[in-house]
Amino acid sequence: MAEWYTNEGKDNDVVLSTKACIVRNIKGYNFMPRLDDKECQSLLETVDNAVDKSIYNGGNAADFDNETVLRLTRLQILGREASQLVEPERKAFYYNDDASLSITVGCGEHLTVKAMKQGHDIGVYKTAEKEALNLESKLDIAFSENYGFLTSNVRLAGTGLKILYTVSLPAISKTEGGIAALTQRVSQYEWTIYPFADRGEIADSDVYIIASVNTLGVTEDELLKRGEMLITDVIKAERACREEIATSKKEQSADIYGRSYGTLRYAGMISRSEALQALGWIRLYHDYDDSGEIKLSWNTLDKITMDILWEPGAPSRKSSQSAASQKYRANGIRNILKGDE
Repeated sequence: MAEWYTNEGKDNDVVLSTKACIVRNIKGYNFMPRLDDKECQSLLETVDNAVDKSIYNGGNAADFDNETVLRLTRLQILGREASQLVEPERKAFYYNDDASLSITVGCGEHLTVKAMKQGHDIGVYKTAEKEALNLESKLDIAFSENYGFLTSNVRLAGTGLKILYTVSLPAISKTEGGIAALTQRVSQYEWTIYPFADRGEIADSDVYIIASVNTLGVTEDELLKRGEMLITDVIKAERACREEIATSKKEQSADIYGRSYGTLRYAGMISRSEALQALGWIRLYHDYDDSGEIKLSWNTLDKITMDILWEPGAPSRKSSQSAASQKYRANGIRNILKGDE
């Protein structure tokens, strides 16, 4: 299976990925929290019959082996650390060849169509919309003339659309008051920003999610227009902060940049937190390095970042930080960097 996030993306110095999620529910079934096991199996069968097996792999999550779970976690189908696999017998996941388009059954709403692209690409909406329309033509979707598509989560009622940008903001994060100012700016667009992880080993990374909030009373076009204006502002702000730090503190920045690369390239053991901190500094100074000594493409930098962020979870936090895990992680990073030399 290919990895969709290894493809070159626009503005990928700041935007790691763009995702569009469209949720739908089917008439005749209770919302998921009130669906009993018999009804749930009927729902899974109904959707399975509507899914085009010539396009999609997958099926009932209870049938996934461990290797499939690990791969789909890394490819961002099952949620971080396979968080969506609770009660797998009540869920199903379908995905195309590179996992850039997927259909999830039983997670929150009856159906979630998700399209993902590396970098900044709002075209994912059209991809998700096309599949959502295909499913709507085969299934009796819950819809109200007054309220739009009906959902158990009131914030998704209406269009049922959610857009998420995953962004790396090392410079804004290192600028005093930078994240606070950005948070205020994001709220003016009626969107939200939050850390990729708010606790645990990678809570101090410089990676954030910028996401749409309400869909009721807002058309798809309005939501997309706001999102594109917002992400353009974020990209400009992050690049401006990088230039300010890289030029005003050039010697210090160049030194940390080189040390960070050395850590990733030669470390025999490395934690997720340490790896992400090094990646943040490399991202910040990457376009200002005029030495020519470090060969590192943006695409490689993004692949390593995404691999670390979506690393399949170990059974416990302690084991994820074990010597064996840190050695395995460091070896994987070294092998990727060798390919750029």
